[in-house]
Amino acid sequence: MPEIQFDTIAAISTPPGEGGIGIIKISGEKAFNVVAKIFHPRGKKGFDSTDRSFTMRLGFIKGSGGIIDEVLVSFMKAPNTYTRENIAEINCHGGAVAVNEVLRLALAAGARPAQPGEFTKRAFINGRIDLAQAEAVGDIVKAKTGKALEKALSQLKGDLSGKLNKLSGDLKDILVVLEANIDFPDEEDVAPLQPQKIKRTIMAVKKELENLVLSYDTGKIFKDGVLTALSGKPNVGKSSILNSFLKFERAIVTPIPGTTRDVIEEQLNLDGIPFILADTAGITESKNLIEKEGVKRSRAYMDRAALVLLIFDGSIPFDERDIALAGKALTQKYIPVVNKTDLPNKLDTKELVKRTGLDPRFVNISAKAGTGLKELEKRMTQMVISGETGGSYDLMVTNSRHFSALQKASDELACALDTLRRSNEPELIAYDVRTSIEMLGEITGEVTNSDILDEIFNSFCVGK
Repeated sequence: MPEIQFDTIAAISTPPGEGGIGIIKISGEKAFNVVAKIFHPRGKKGFDSTDRSFTMRLGFIKGSGGIIDEVLVSFMKAPNTYTRENIAEINCHGGAVAVNEVLRLALAAGARPAQPGEFTKRAFINGRIDLAQAEAVGDIVKAKTGKALEKALSQLKGDLSGKLNKLSGDLKDILVVLEANIDFPDEEDVAPLQPQKIKRTIMAVKKELENLVLSYDTGKIFKDGVLTALSGKPNVGKSSILNSFLKFERAIVTPIPGTTRDVIEEQLNLDGIPFILADTAGITESKNLIEKEGVKRSRAYMDRAALVLLIFDGSIPFDERDIALAGKALTQKYIPVVNKTDLPNKLDTKELVKRTGLDPRFVNISAKAGTGLKELEKRMTQMVISGETGGSYDLMVTNSRHFSALQKASDELACALDTLRRSNEPELIAYDVRTSIEMLGEITGEVTNSDILDEIFNSFCVGK
């Protein structure tokens, strides 16, 4: 993709607030000219086009009122930069006032404010990265765990794009044959249709696409986290378990049933897997309007959770509420947990299993004494790693846009195979294959439109 010239943009590329360093990034053909107007090197001449790229200079940013800050400025020449444009980065001290004042001076010197994600958008438009890689940049910024970062980096390196380009290339090879038979059916030098060969290629590509589609549930887990509902009747110790996981008093704990009236969410990182723990209100019948609303929300969380920690009180016998909750949990991925093992046991788990069909592998814990929690954490991570809450895949799809496009591409190939079974009409087969190629092109950006680009890059922070 040829480099495209844009106007020069500037933005703060570090988080707001106080810090050791604040960085103002400037990109565009006139980036160095903008800096030259406000930057005064200490004891050296200003940067010019004959100087070596990737040079840093120490000096001062000066405005009409005098010196604003002592800074280091990095000069990076096109095309070997993030955007393939000239880039200057002004490294200020990290005070909010200084950083904003330097940005104001840069804008007054000829730059304009960058839009959200505009630096990465330019990297895509100028051909340095494709669209899937550009989206990976956003995923890296938002990564919650090491595993999420690992998956995002894989996509940034081009692992997904390389796979899709290979599959698209296979489809293009058969499309050439199909279109040649459509346009020149009577020419002797046109290769004849080989339906079985075309079928094998389409089936092989479709299988690869299906594997990528199936990986989405697991990929989404690493990106967004495993929504894990702590469910049970009132006073079984859900809030105490949440606090034990987090190792601080996040939820209020009292001996009074129904203390938790709303859902409390907190993130827990277990072996690189993000779990979103949702401490829910105890599920029971109530006439209290507030408690009824809490129970309603608890049921909703239980319905949409990827994993349910079904918690029972080991110090009392089970009752009809436990049985009802167990019946609901059977339709989901769950771990049965017996809490309060520091007290005399009165819960007959064998009878409970007999009555409900629950998994007999209960995890016994005491949130109060802090015992059994490591075993519970191990079971939770094993369910994700083993694929019980998703699947196990080397290459994972984490983006809902990619998932949708892959599903459509696979569906189009299913239509092509159906046409092959019924007839060998190259026009119909070619249409489905071409549409599948276009769907794959939407992921990498080979086929796109301004609305898709705006939607993707508007989700980025300003400065990236």
